[in-house]
Amino acid sequence: MLNTKTLKYGLVVVVTFAFLCFVFYTRKKTKQRWIVEKTISCAHWKKRVKEIESVHGKYKPIFLGNSLTEMFDIQGYFNDTTILNCGIVGDFTEGLLKRSDAIISLKPNKLFIEIGINDMIEKISLEEICDNYEKLLIKIKQHSPQTKIYIQSNLPVIINRPSLLTTDADVNKLVVEQNKNLQILAKKYNCTYIDIFSELIKEKDKPSLFIWDGIHLTPKAYEIWTVVVKPYLISDR
Repeated sequence: MLNTKTLKYGLVVVVTFAFLCFVFYTRKKTKQRWIVEKTISCAHWKKRVKEIESVHGKYKPIFLGNSLTEMFDIQGYFNDTTILNCGIVGDFTEGLLKRSDAIISLKPNKLFIEIGINDMIEKISLEEICDNYEKLLIKIKQHSPQTKIYIQSNLPVIINRPSLLTTDADVNKLVVEQNKNLQILAKKYNCTYIDIFSELIKEKDKPSLFIWDGIHLTPKAYEIWTVVVKPYLISDR
C-alpha cells in the first residue's frame, strides 16, 4: 500500500506536469496571437488593404490570398489585365476575414481563394483555420451572392530551415488534412475546389518549384498553378 509521502510526491509530479502543459499551451497561443496581430497591423498589410479599397469596377476575377498570391504575377501569367491580385504577404485566415469587406465591395464575378499555410506553420489549429474560412465563405455568400467562389488547395512545402518544432513533413501532413477540410467546405457552400497540390507534387525535381525558403514559389511552380487554374477562368465551371 502506498504511503502518504509517496502519494504526496506523485501528486506534486502530476500538478507540476499539468502546470507546465498549461504554460506551454498559453505561451503558444500568445505567440500565435502576437504573430497574427503583428501581421495585420504592419505597414505593408495596411498599405495593401488601402490599395484594394481604392480599386473601382474594372476588375472582375479576383485572386485572394497570402504571399503566394501576392508574388504571383497573375495578369502576366494569364495575360489578362482585368484580374485583380489581392494577395498580402504573411496573411492569415483571420486577416482575410478582417479585410473581406473590401473584396465584397468589388462584387467580383469570380473569386479564387488561397490561404492557410502561414496558419499551419505557426501551428494554429485546423479547427480555427476552418472556422475563419467558413465565416469568410458565409460572408461572401450573403453579401455578394453572384460571386462564384473557387477554393484553391494549400500547396506543399519543403522547409529547409533548422527547426525543432516545424518540419516540412509536419506541415505537409497538415496541408493534406486541411485540403480535405477545404473540399468539405467547398461542397457545403457550393464552391469549386481546385487541386493545385496534386499537380505540384507530381514534379520529380521538387526543389525546382521553390525558392530558398522552401515555401515560396519559382516561376516553374507558378506556370503549373496557371495551367491548373486557367480552365476555371475561361469557363463557367
